[in-house]
Amino acid sequence: MEKKTCIRTKVLDRLNYLTNEQYIEASKTIETQLINSSYWKDAKVIAITVSKKTEVDTYGIIQKGWDQKKTMVVPRADFKTKKMTFYKLTSFSQLEEQRYGLMEPKQTLCQKISNHDIHLVVVPGVAFDINGNRLGYGGGFYDRFLATSHAKTIALAFDCQIINEVPMESHDKKLDQIISENGFLL
Repeated sequence: MEKKTCIRTKVLDRLNYLTNEQYIEASKTIETQLINSSYWKDAKVIAITVSKKTEVDTYGIIQKGWDQKKTMVVPRADFKTKKMTFYKLTSFSQLEEQRYGLMEPKQTLCQKISNHDIHLVVVPGVAFDINGNRLGYGGGFYDRFLATSHAKTIALAFDCQIINEVPMESHDKKLDQIISENGFLL
């Protein structure tokens, strides 16, 4: 567990050194690669988180999904059960700030979507390796969800988030693809 904490700290420090220009340019490059991928084109229902400061910007991706008539679903976390429920998002005004600064859907304004209806999951994380392994933020929400999901999985990562090896546990699920500003990793 200590090794994971060390990796998280190191990678999050790297992310804080990205300039605003680097962040915007790399996010746009990653977005373009995702939108042009078969993963995106084949999916009708796409699960994605609303990005925080150090994550690849997902606001433009969500907007592109709406423009292309895709169903964009965003998770809402239950910190007691450590589970996520996905809701259809049709406007950024349907979001509210929750724990840890997460932007999540307002349950009263959004339609709940069954996990089985999701075709593609854009999985967040802190660090990734070229074998499709990811290190999340430590809550285990996505590990629990992915254990029961049959959706394709893809992660969006800045190059500074790619490390030699992510320590894996038996319950961890490999990603189908990782996209950085330098292209597809798998």
